[in-house]
Amino acid sequence: MNLNKATLSEQIYGILRNDILTQEIKPGEKLTLKSLQERFGVSSTPIREALTRLTEDGLVLYYSNIGVNVIELNETDLKDLYQFMGDLDSLAILYTSRHPNQKAVLKELEENIQKTTVICEKKALSHPEILKWKELSDRFHLIFYDYCDNVRLTRAAEKQRSQLTIYSNQYETAPQIQLDIEKYHVSIYEAYRKGDYELAARYMREHLAESLTFALRYLK
Repeated sequence: MNLNKATLSEQIYGILRNDILTQEIKPGEKLTLKSLQERFGVSSTPIREALTRLTEDGLVLYYSNIGVNVIELNETDLKDLYQFMGDLDSLAILYTSRHPNQKAVLKELEENIQKTTVICEKKALSHPEILKWKELSDRFHLIFYDYCDNVRLTRAAEKQRSQLTIYSNQYETAPQIQLDIEKYHVSIYEAYRKGDYELAARYMREHLAESLTFALRYLK
C-alpha cells in the first residue's frame, strides 16, 4: 500500500478507524504489530502512533509490544453507551440554549433537516446518498456540541460517539430506520425552535433509547 511518508501515522489511523467503524475489521478482532506492518509496509513507529490515537478514541484496547483488540460491546455495554449518549446529547442541547447567537443555531439545524428530508423522500438511496445521509444525521447531533461552549462535554461525547458509530453504521442503512431517526430529529428541532429546550432534550433521550433497540437487534 502506497502511503505519504510525511503523514504515515495520520493515514494509517484514518484507514484503521474507518475499517473499525464500518466493521471491515470486526469487533473483538486482534491486530498485531506484525500484521499491520505487513499490511502497510512501514516500521512499527507510525503504527504505534496510530494505535495510540485509536486507543484514545476508545475503539481499541492497546497491549504494549503485542498489538490491540478492537472493542467488543455486549448488551449491557450498549445499554450503558446509548443511555449515556442520550444524557450527553440532551445536556448539549440545554447548554446550547444559552448560546447568544440562537439564530445561527436554528439556521444550521433547519438546513440540516431540509437536506436530510430531501434524501429521505427518495424511494431508494445509492451508496453515496446513504453516506451523505449518515453524515447529515451525525451532524445534527454535533451542531449542539459546536454551540454548547463546553469543551469537557464535547470531549466526553467524542469517545462515546466513536464506539456508538460501530453499531449505528450497521442499522442506519435501513430505509425505515432512517425515517424513524429523521422524525425524531424533526421533533427535536421543532421543540428547540419553539424554545422548549427541556422537551427537545427529552426527545433526544427518547431518540437514543429507540436507537438502542436498533443496535440490540443488530447485535442479536
